Order: sequence, then C-alpha cells, then structure tokens
Amino acid sequence: MASYSEPERKYDVFLSFRGTNLRNNFLGHLYKALDKNGIYAFIDSEELRKGDQISPTLMKAIEQSCIAIIIFSKYYASSQWCLEEATKIMECKEQMDLTVLPMFYKVHPREVREAREDYGRALAKHESMFRKDSEKVKRRKKALFDVGSLSGWHLIDGFQIEIYTTIQDESKLIQRIVKEISTHLDRTPLHVAKHLVGLARKKVLLILNDVDDLHQLNALAGEGNWLGDGSRIIITTRDKQLLMDDQDHVYEVEGLHDGQAHELFSKHAFQMHQIRRDLVDSALNYAKGLPLALEVLGSLLCNTTEDVWKSTLKKLSKNLDKTINSVLKVSFDGLDENEKEIFLHIACFFKGRAREYTRKVLDNCDLQTVVGFDILIKRSLISIEDEVLKVHDLIQAMGVDIVNQECRDDPGRRRLCYKSHSVSTT
Repeated sequence: MASYSEPERKYDVFLSFRGTNLRNNFLGHLYKALDKNGIYAFIDSEELRKGDQISPTLMKAIEQSCIAIIIFSKYYASSQWCLEEATKIMECKEQMDLTVLPMFYKVHPREVREAREDYGRALAKHESMFRKDSEKVKRRKKALFDVGSLSGWHLIDGFQIEIYTTIQDESKLIQRIVKEISTHLDRTPLHVAKHLVGLARKKVLLILNDVDDLHQLNALAGEGNWLGDGSRIIITTRDKQLLMDDQDHVYEVEGLHDGQAHELFSKHAFQMHQIRRDLVDSALNYAKGLPLALEVLGSLLCNTTEDVWKSTLKKLSKNLDKTINSVLKVSFDGLDENEKEIFLHIACFFKGRAREYTRKVLDNCDLQTVVGFDILIKRSLISIEDEVLKVHDLIQAMGVDIVNQECRDDPGRRRLCYKSHSVSTT
C-alpha cells in the first residue's frame, strides 16, 4: 500500500460526475452556488477526459481537495473514467482523510451499492473488457459499494429523500448541500463584538449545540449582563470541563428508559406485521437507550421480515453501524494521544475491571492514567461506579472498531500494550 504525506489542500471541493446534461443543469447551478459562497470547487473540463486512464491533473486535484462529492447519475458507471475517479477518491478517503459525500441523482443508493440495473450492466461490461485485470474490476466494485454505503443526498424526480428532511426542488437541495459543505469546512465565522448594544440591556432563549471550545462560550455567552432578565442559555456539549464554572446547573442526559426507548424505536420500525417480542428486545438491548441508535436501527429494520431482523442484529453485533459510529467518534477524535490510548485499552480489555488495577497496568505502559480517567469521564466516554470502569456498549464497540481498522489482520499488534505487560496489584 502506498504511503502518503499530508497533502496540500488546494481545493475545498472536488466534483465527480458524468454527462454534459448534468454539467449544464444541476451541476452548473451547484458549482455557481458553491462559488458564490466562497467555496473553491474543482470541476474538470472535457479536455482532461481523453483516453481511458485518469489524468495526472485530476489525480492531483483529488489529492489536494478537502471534500469530494460524487454525483451518481444513471450512466456514471458506464464511464471507465468515472469509475477510476471514484476508486481514487475512496483511496484518498482511506489514506489521506478526504471527506466523501455521495449525491444519488435520480438513482437509488442500492443500485450503486449492490451493482443493480444500469450499474450492474455497466460493471458486467467492464468485467468482459478487463478479464486479464480482474483486480481493477474488484477495486471499482468495492469503491462503488463503499461510497454507496455512505450517508449523503438522494434525489429522485426532483424530491430529496432523507430520514429527517424532504426537499421538493433542486434549488433547495443545492442550498442544503452548500450549507453542509460550509459546516464541514468550518466556514461559519464566530465573532461577537466585545461591547454589545441593543441586546440588554432583551429576554432571549439562546441554544448553543455541541460546543467543544471555550472560546465559543466566551464569544456567545461570556457576560451575563449582555442579556435581559429572564433570559435562558442552554448549552449541549460532550466535554463537562467547559461547564465546570456552573456545576449546579449541569444536567447529564441519560439514555431513554425502557418504555421511552420502545416507543421511539417503534415509531421508526413501524411494521405491517408483528415481530416476535424477543427480536424487539434484542434490538432495544443493542441500542441501550441511545436515541440515535434507536432511530437508525428502527429505520434499518422498518417493514422487513423476521429473518432480516435476525441477520441485521447479528451483523450489528460484530460491526457498529456507520452512522452511529461517526457520531460517537467525534468525542474520541477530540482527545489527546494519551487519552486516546487509555480509552482504547479500556474498550478492549478493561471494561468492568477495577479502576485501581487498571491504573497500575496502564501506568506501566507509560500512560498518564489519573488525568486520562478524569478527561474521559468529563467527555462521557467512560464512567466509574463503585470503583469499577463502565463503558456504554456502543461506545465500547466504537473503540474496538478503531483498533480493528488500524490493524485489520492482527488487532493485537496495534499500540495496545496490555498483553505484553504484567503488574503486581499489591
């Protein structure tokens, strides 16, 4: 596998697509909207698409982009060029941290992911053309499967379909895409004047969601006298440390209790027929009261057979759902290396073990365990009850998945040092 150094990010967005009709309509409008909002997008010219091999210019452009949007249209897979582009993009996602967002333009994600209909016919044609290079076909199929499994935008006959949002025309979809791209690029400026005029001096409700930096709090809610009497500020964060100055008003959100979890799950997993109670209980046990997990799992199992329920739950017991994993991983990504190592050790070896035993073992691994425990608790990644380490099942699964991804053939070869150390507990 090739080794990559950190690339120079020259473009904000790389747009991968097929067809002049798309270029002159939807893609053209999207490109203009991105440009209007100061987002520098790379869109290739037809001159670059000569021959069967992807040009060095395009290869470099993909490597130098922060985000790649692949627009899957009806005939995307019929182009060898586009398949090479998609393969290169997914390679950069794995090795260079490229963010990939798919756009399913009047095709169903299953067509892309499972090589059905036009995509199936196109790949069958490629197989007959490249019989001597079966590895190339395998790489292309895998790229389509992987990107087809990512969350993105899905538009059919002018309607965007998502779990939470339905948008009824392409212009609104383009606005949504631009907004999400801006969020990924962190383009929203955060600045509030030091001396505010006109707010008092007003009764307001201020909601700050997913705060992860003290500067955000200082800028938006730094002075109590900025707002009028009766104002309320609600802050959600994964980092308890940010709220240490006002511990009397901190509320830790707990998982839903059994009745609430069952109600939320049922709303997303509505069935035309009855599902056995033990299967429902297994699904609820997997989610452990986490609303996001209940919603995702309910949508996956909606209107499926009991066999599909069994198969899905068995699969999820081994591999965490990507949507759930990406949300949970935000807290892990914000940790320093010391805390990351401690968390991964706990997820793989020490859940349910005594705090003091774990501390002695990890101290022998040259980790700063005392401060690490403190930070992990404040980030809600672990808890300690009766001197025993606790980790939510899904958070533990996220940690184990990180270890598996870093050393797929032999997870034990990663930096986890527990197996090679012995310690006296006296």
